[in-house]
Amino acid sequence: MINQANSASFMHIPPALVDAVRTFAGPSIDAAIVLGSGLGAFAQTVAVIDSLSTSDIPEYPASTIVGHEGRLILGTAHGQRLLLFQGRVHGYEGYDIGLTALPAALAAALNARMLLVTNAAGGLDPSFVAGDLMLITDLLVLPAARRMGSDFQGRGSADTPLPRPLFDPELLDRARSAAADAGIRLREGTYGFCSGPTYETRAEIAFFRHAGVHAAGMSTAAEIITAARAALPTVAISCITNVARTVRQKVTHEEVTSVAAQASDDLARFVHAVLRRM
Repeated sequence: MINQANSASFMHIPPALVDAVRTFAGPSIDAAIVLGSGLGAFAQTVAVIDSLSTSDIPEYPASTIVGHEGRLILGTAHGQRLLLFQGRVHGYEGYDIGLTALPAALAAALNARMLLVTNAAGGLDPSFVAGDLMLITDLLVLPAARRMGSDFQGRGSADTPLPRPLFDPELLDRARSAAADAGIRLREGTYGFCSGPTYETRAEIAFFRHAGVHAAGMSTAAEIITAARAALPTVAISCITNVARTVRQKVTHEEVTSVAAQASDDLARFVHAVLRRM
């Protein structure tokens, strides 16, 4: 794992931002957890030590999306010291990778032993149903997405090969065992990144399916890639909030956050089971 100074410079994080988060969270944490659209209620299941609005952190990007509260929560569960990110920012809000990947870079700066990221995603596998949880085992980022709010090469990283595999096989097995412990049916598959904010067209859905993508969304990929470059073990979970069909459909953000909220109990049981296995 890289140290605080290197992780901050790696992602060009303003020093004042890093210092403020370290003052709030302390020099180290056991795990950082990013809570995606409609999934912020997990924070109610941990023992809260303190909380901080991101608007009170110097140069921290402001989220403009409903369901992303913009709050850091310091808490504990199962003997682990946790930093929760209630919400994230996205490339389609006008932010580059240095900010969309901020939770992962901060987790590395705080010497976290694990990063757990969650998101709400559209299911492309016809066997999926709304409310399923999917363990992300690989990524697909289309070249066009890199020019639409998310430069996944990352400034200063052109000469740094992306580690493979992206996910530690042992940690993936631990996540599978945790799901079994919690009595949760855990799907698995590849996450396809879309730049957003529009939902996928039928042509994009068909392409992604042909390419082997099981769920698609507008976040998370930058965090996973940044964590991999920082040698930070990562578990990534998609909450399937809607399932793409071959006929024309309308998807709303309200639908996405509503289904995610309904699945929050399963997600909480899963995350706690993962933490118990750390």
